[in-house]
Amino acid sequence: MTFQKNQIYTVEIEDIGTEGEGIGKIEGFSLFVKDALPGDVAKVRLTKVKKHYAYARLEEVIMPSPDRVEPSCPFHRQCGGCQIQALSYEKQLAFKQRKVENNLIRIGGIPKEAISKVMEPIVGMETPFAYRNKAQFPVGTDRDGRIIAGFYAGRTHSIIPNMKCVLGVEVNERILRCVIDFMEEFRVSAYHEEGHSGLIRHVLIRYGFRTKEIMVCLVVNGEGIPHSEVLSERLSAIEGMTSVTYSVNREQFISSLISRYCGCVVS
Repeated sequence: MTFQKNQIYTVEIEDIGTEGEGIGKIEGFSLFVKDALPGDVAKVRLTKVKKHYAYARLEEVIMPSPDRVEPSCPFHRQCGGCQIQALSYEKQLAFKQRKVENNLIRIGGIPKEAISKVMEPIVGMETPFAYRNKAQFPVGTDRDGRIIAGFYAGRTHSIIPNMKCVLGVEVNERILRCVIDFMEEFRVSAYHEEGHSGLIRHVLIRYGFRTKEIMVCLVVNGEGIPHSEVLSERLSAIEGMTSVTYSVNREQFISSLISRYCGCVVS
């Protein structure tokens, strides 16, 4: 049987891979399908074909898995951060525990019997949302030139305009709205990766669940932010705001928020 790109098949998903992708087989040929879940019967389109396996895109769920649930976020398929949000939380926990156990065996070289004796069951959360105390939002523009902030789509640097991530704290949206309103009012540009132009690259937010303190850091492609005193005053009005800083990063390809220089707006 010959497999080619863009061919469509109906496949039953039997397993889940380390990155959360569904795994199905056609005559022994493995298909790795993003957004598909074990138990799904799905129509998939091949996107990349290798000698013994292929990657595929989920086209349609013909018969959903009994473990499939309605995701809380409308961007869960596009966003690169929530690969298995459509899987029931109970099964998410089982997947994570199995992943840790397999890594200890495969990478750590620890015998399975030894792990079974000491490994405790995974501990879940009562409400598995709004638990992340840190979020890094890239800033850019959409096709109409409007400033947006959100998260990168999976394996790309295209920004999904989502300021209300269900895994982050509620105040993130207010902070981002404040920054974008300021940028629009004072014509402060968003960064454009293709031309290495524009000023505001990222907004980093940290929130202390115990102290209720908030830290905001803007990563900029320049030596400062015009009218920064206005921005710092507006952000400082948000309850819990403890520090507002900017970090200069003029490298063409940003790999982290650690830069060679950090200037303080207000603290």
